[in-house]
Amino acid sequence: MRVKYLGLLILALLTITGRAQVSTRNLQHIVSFKAQFLQIRDGYNYGLAHSGLNLAGAYTLNLITDRGTFSYETEIAFGMNYNQGMGMAWSFKPFDVYYGFRLNDNPDLSFILGPYLSGYYKWQLYPELQSGHMLWFSSYELGPELWLTFPLGSRIMKASLASSLAGFTSRPQTSPEVYFYSLTFNDFVSNVHSNMTFGSLNRFRHLDIQLILLGKNSRRTIGYEFEYISYSDDVNFQYMIHSVNLTWQVGNKKKN
Repeated sequence: MRVKYLGLLILALLTITGRAQVSTRNLQHIVSFKAQFLQIRDGYNYGLAHSGLNLAGAYTLNLITDRGTFSYETEIAFGMNYNQGMGMAWSFKPFDVYYGFRLNDNPDLSFILGPYLSGYYKWQLYPELQSGHMLWFSSYELGPELWLTFPLGSRIMKASLASSLAGFTSRPQTSPEVYFYSLTFNDFVSNVHSNMTFGSLNRFRHLDIQLILLGKNSRRTIGYEFEYISYSDDVNFQYMIHSVNLTWQVGNKKKN
């Protein structure tokens, strides 16, 4: 894994964030629960499309200023899926860092655009098809993200669109072995960091769309999220989730 390149990307985002020194700041702590419908198609699993349910939990920190918004998110998820036999899927996103610049001053129609940097790991096991052999997809990626906020009746709708541009990805390099497999903690950690390869849209695409309905005085919100990953180099991989997200704002601090 090209750690030095990842460090440079994180440093660039922190540098951008450090420039947002303005008079008004709004710090938010948000906890989310997500009920998800998941579909996975992996060439290493005979190209079968497995469908099932996921449960996920996430924490988000937002720092909103007059000039833009800084956001950090982490998430963990687990679920079961089925086609020709039962499958299990784990997902862990240790970080998703974003800084968006406010493009206009209209409070009724807000545009915020900027870069995001994220890392995530996705493991799959199919005991009835692949015995105990582990399949995975992991990525450290960079891309643009747009936030749009506008009134919808007595409420406020927030929409976001993020799309990967380039990054490092890891996939199994060979088909599962017939006789030997290992599922130690070290395997879960080392596999998703092995054979990291740099690529852009010619190798993989990651799209994330969110719609969040905000109440003017409520700390609770409901939203919809669509996530799609397509990996087309060598043995292909497709990952799609429809999610209903319930969120609670557990902290809100304003400073002038």
